[in-house]
Amino acid sequence: MKILDVEEFVEKVKADLVAIDSLPIGEHAQRLENVHRTLESTLSTIDGL
Repeated sequence: MKILDVEEFVEKVKADLVAIDSLPIGEHAQRLENVHRTLESTLSTIDGL
């Protein structure tokens, strides 16, 4: 995944985290896992891992 606008990416991740709060508790783990995967994927492209 190529991030062209870092601020836009950070705002999207923050919005995803805020949105989790309004979901039923049973859906939190999956949504957090999705956010984690997105962050992990993005960071690995930055580090070249």
